[in-house]
Amino acid sequence: MAAGRTGFVHSQKVARSVIHSSPIELHVRAEHPHTPHMDPRTPGRPTVAVAIADSELLDQVLSLTAVVGVEPLVLSDASLVRPHWASAAMVLVGIKEADRIAAMDLPRRAGVYVVAEDRTAPQAQPGSLRVGAAVALLPTSASWLSDAFADVARTGRGNGRVICVVGGSGGVGATTLAAGLAFVSARTQRTMLIDADPRSGGLDLLLGVERTPGWRWPRLATARGHLGDLTGQLPCVEDLDLLSMARDESPPGWELQAEQLSAVLMSAMRSHEITVVDVSRNLGGAGWEALRRAELAVLVVRDDVRGVASGREVARALAGECARYGLVVRQGRSRLLEPSLVASGVGWPLLGSFTDDPALLLAAERGDPPARSARSSLARLCHKVLSDLSEPYRAQETAWTKT
Repeated sequence: MAAGRTGFVHSQKVARSVIHSSPIELHVRAEHPHTPHMDPRTPGRPTVAVAIADSELLDQVLSLTAVVGVEPLVLSDASLVRPHWASAAMVLVGIKEADRIAAMDLPRRAGVYVVAEDRTAPQAQPGSLRVGAAVALLPTSASWLSDAFADVARTGRGNGRVICVVGGSGGVGATTLAAGLAFVSARTQRTMLIDADPRSGGLDLLLGVERTPGWRWPRLATARGHLGDLTGQLPCVEDLDLLSMARDESPPGWELQAEQLSAVLMSAMRSHEITVVDVSRNLGGAGWEALRRAELAVLVVRDDVRGVASGREVARALAGECARYGLVVRQGRSRLLEPSLVASGVGWPLLGSFTDDPALLLAAERGDPPARSARSSLARLCHKVLSDLSEPYRAQETAWTKT
């Protein structure tokens, strides 16, 4: 893994924050034009954003990207980083630019690197700590940086898609839906289910594979950079690869960080067609990392007034983080509000709904995967969501915008 490379210093703990979009217009240096088929602003297309004023250092970075076929987004000023902070696969900045970005109060994220020459390593450290970035020294780290660019290139050409599922409130069934989506997808596509909620109790319990050998998150607690194919290392249930939390096995005080989830997601997107991530509604650095890589964010909300109020606040925080997003309504036996009214109140497009089903609770106690029965409302919903994901992208609008 990249952690052992000389000249590479890892970032500090990722802080919890909300990413705010900016209306700042994009400016790209004319001498590095983008071809139409590589427009970095295309939804779902990973990019490398570069803000380095030192022309010699910039040339070194561009030579590395050219070798692996990545066309970077070269920004003429550090202030132009803001609109791409969440969406870019990697962000590379110079020493002076790091100081300016630190003053912009952007949220911490993985994949940010302060690029400097070997001889200026001491000057790069203070800025990297303030930004929460790693330091990539050239030429010492050129090989590692080239591998990282290659990962971006492979992800851009691959078919791996990420779906994030978030609950609008506690106990609403987001984990059940995430497991159902993954289980249904695994019948026809290579699929991985990732547990990114440290308080979930472990998705392996829900799927009945808690005794199945294989890696859980503690085994990947120090993962950084490039990971190989995890297939065969993880517990597998009916062709579904699962990376879950573990009980009483994590190092004391360990929390899932953006760096670990980023490394796993990059691996999953290369090896699997669909990756479903169960994201904690408290988000944190890992949650934001999953969302910025996701093609679809699914918010699960109850069909009552408090559910709508809570879901709206979560939706407001998530707005603009994914290419696509949609709402799923969990209907109780009383069916208090129609799903269309819930969607209107939250301000997200409606994907569908599923009902409280005693059979789901019994299946969870037995360790039977959700949506195993094709006749259940959950299974029908999962089929619809996955089918809609295959349709061409269409821009969506919410009832409100971020400021």
